[in-house]
This record gives sequence, structure tokens and C-alpha cells, in this order.
Amino acid sequence: MTRCTCASDDALEWVRRSFGECVTNTKELVGFYLALLTIACWMCAQVPQLVKNYKLKSARGLSPWFLTQWLAGDSFNLIGCLATGDQKRTQTYTAVYFVLSDVALLLQYAHYEAPNGAGRRRTTRASTRANGEEGSITEELMENYNGSVEGESESESDAEIGGRARERGGLSPVGGFVLASALARSTSGLADIMDPNDCEFNANPEWLQRFGRGIGYLATIFYLGGRLSQLAKNRRRQTVEGLSMYMFMLAVAANLSYGMSVLFASKKSDDTMRALPWLLGSLGTVVLDVSILVQSIVYKRRSARRRSS
Repeated sequence: MTRCTCASDDALEWVRRSFGECVTNTKELVGFYLALLTIACWMCAQVPQLVKNYKLKSARGLSPWFLTQWLAGDSFNLIGCLATGDQKRTQTYTAVYFVLSDVALLLQYAHYEAPNGAGRRRTTRASTRANGEEGSITEELMENYNGSVEGESESESDAEIGGRARERGGLSPVGGFVLASALARSTSGLADIMDPNDCEFNANPEWLQRFGRGIGYLATIFYLGGRLSQLAKNRRRQTVEGLSMYMFMLAVAANLSYGMSVLFASKKSDDTMRALPWLLGSLGTVVLDVSILVQSIVYKRRSARRRSS
């Protein structure tokens, strides 16, 4: 990591050395700690869903459009961070981790829900053991889905939709990740050539910074669109079975702490305006993630009333 200097002698040395950021007062320090909290939440956010998919041997609760748009959003988020050149290193590091986590979820979905995937084969074997009884659900499926039958009403076309989603949406995120790597090399080289000693110096040309912020708005569109796809799927199924609510709780915590970290760390109003695309994305997804959590409460209450009646 390149060592850099801060204009003020009051900057915390360990933050400068470890993260290349200049923290000079309590307000900025609070913003820095909130950024670390954001990273901690995101590092854990998708793990509960990965574990849940593995235990159920299924990813049917997830919308393939949600996953592909999430990956696209995170890929463009990474490109935007590198292109603007003025995002915190903590944000850029987290953006790289986002992409890797999204790829892991998509690989799980492909493994379990593709037409020839493990979950599809397992469901077929269970249907065969049911001896052709229409509408019967085997004990194995009952155990996996905790007694819920709503999730089993979906047709095989959901897996086909997932395949088409990967075909259409896969190229863009992968290409975006390659572009992000190229931007990382080029912008790093510019910084080293022009002023490697100034922590807050931005060597990226103005056109590249504007391009990066435009990409940030595009990432926001994908983030919001993915959540809307998941909300629509939950409403169609009338259940959130198969989804880990811990993932959405951690996502809410991460996005809230990120938004607060930007506001606390901003030294002037221009800093907030430069971060606006990412602020809109984080705070917008908070509203939609909370909506998914509300769906979870509503559908569980309905299921409890049906069982008691």
C-alpha cells in the first residue's frame, strides 16, 4: 500500500498508514468507524443466505433477477469507485468483496436450481417416490421447507428464468469486473506518477470522475431493480420461505451505517455531492429491504393463522 501524507499534522497516524485516509477530528473519526462497521456488516451479510441454501439444498426462495441485478450493481459500483478516484479505500475494498460474494450466491443458485442442478434432481427423485399422487409433498421436502407448502407451488419455469437471467445478465457484470481491474491499474499508475504523497489527491481526469459518478447512478438502478424483483417473487409465492432474513437485516444495518459514515466523513458539501450516487443506492435499498422484512412478518402471521384454523 502506498504511504501518503496528510495536509494537517493532526491526522491520526494509524488511519493514514493503514487506510490512506486523513482523519483529523472527532466527526471524521466517527465516520471512519461507521465505515468499518459497514465493512463488518457486509462481510457477514450474505453468509446466512449461503448457509441456508446449503442446508436446504435449494435456492428457490431467491429471485434470479435479484441475484443478477445485485451482481451487476456491485460490479458497476466497483467501476464507479475506481473511476471517480475520490472514494475511500474502505469503500473500494468492500466493493471488491461484494462482487465475490454475489458470484458465490449465483454459483449456488446455478448448482441447485439449474435444469440439471442438484436441487432439481433431488426434487425430481422426491416426486417419483410420491407414487404419482397429485399434490403430495414428501417428508423430505417437508423437512427442508419447515412445513411450508407455498414455496412448492412454483413451476419448473423458475429455473429456466434463472438460466436466461444468467445468459443475459452474466456478461455485463463479468465485463464490468474486467473493466474495473483495468481502471484500478490505470488510476493507480496515474496517482503514482502525479502525486503519490498526498492522501487526498485525485489524479483521475474530470471526465473519468464524471463517468464514474454516472456509473454509480447505474449501479443504484440495478440495486433497486433487484430488490423489486425479489419483492415481486415473494408476493407471487405469498411466502419468504428459503430466504434468510438475517441477510436483509445485515444489509439494512450496512447501508444505514454507510450513509451515516459518508455524512460524518464529509469535510464539505462537495464531498457529499460526489458521494450522492452511492448514498441514493444505499438509502434506497434500505427502504426496499425493510419492505422484504415486513413481507416476512405478514406471511408468517398468515401461515400461523391458517395452521391454527
